[in-house]
Amino acid sequence: MRARRILCVLLSCITIISFHCMTARAIKDFEQASYITVTRATGRFNTDIPRNTILKASTNFPLEIGEIVTIKASYSPFSASVDFGLIAPDGLFYSINVKDGSIDKSIKVSQRGNYTFAIRNNSSKMINVSGYINY
Repeated sequence: MRARRILCVLLSCITIISFHCMTARAIKDFEQASYITVTRATGRFNTDIPRNTILKASTNFPLEIGEIVTIKASYSPFSASVDFGLIAPDGLFYSINVKDGSIDKSIKVSQRGNYTFAIRNNSSKMINVSGYINY
């Protein structure tokens, strides 16, 4: 019984020591690795937009050429004309005009850079808009 206990203690010590003595190696040519982690995000919005006003998101997000941004939203009054879109790095507002109270559309990005989500109320009344943007 005593020999068994000594053997268990000895094996435990060897195991503990072997974990502390592991060799660590750096990855050679790490800068040349071709793996990139891309995080996609969904932002929710719910806001009132005064008449004849463009409202920009407070933050922008980086996009690459060919990426797709999806906008799903509804607004009231339904009869208002509203532009949903992105302000590109060149400062232009790329938008989709909606006149029926809801949007479920995507925009494919044609240039690399930071984009800002924006909504323009073209009507003479205040509107309430709520929805999601996925990028």
